[in-house]
Amino acid sequence: MATNNLQENLKKYFYSGVGLAAHTAEVVQKGVNELVKKGKVSEADGKKLVGDAIKKVEARRPEIEAKYNEAVHKFVKLGASEVSKLQKRIEKLESQLKVKGATAPKAAAKPVAKKKAKKRVRPTAKPAAATTTPATTA
Repeated sequence: MATNNLQENLKKYFYSGVGLAAHTAEVVQKGVNELVKKGKVSEADGKKLVGDAIKKVEARRPEIEAKYNEAVHKFVKLGASEVSKLQKRIEKLESQLKVKGATAPKAAAKPVAKKKAKKRVRPTAKPAAATTTPATTA
């Protein structure tokens, strides 16, 4: 999936380059037209300049396409080999985890030290003092 995304991005960049070349040809054409209007370049020379620029771009097109195809194939190949390597590594790590899980002793829980309960000293009830009733004086 990642390789398809990469391939799509490379196509976009390639077509952007082609679009840029076309845009450049248009800009050259406009520039030459301005020079012809101002009389700095004859119309025949202007056409020749534009034609030469377009020919140079078209001449490099097969080279650019070849580089694009080479890059796509390189990345697709690299992507597939990387995926394969990662899958093997994952399988190896999973098997190591299974082996460790089967042979590793379970961690013993630490005994929890019980706190000694402090004896609460409750105040003992004092014997009730003898209640005296006031003597009535006659």
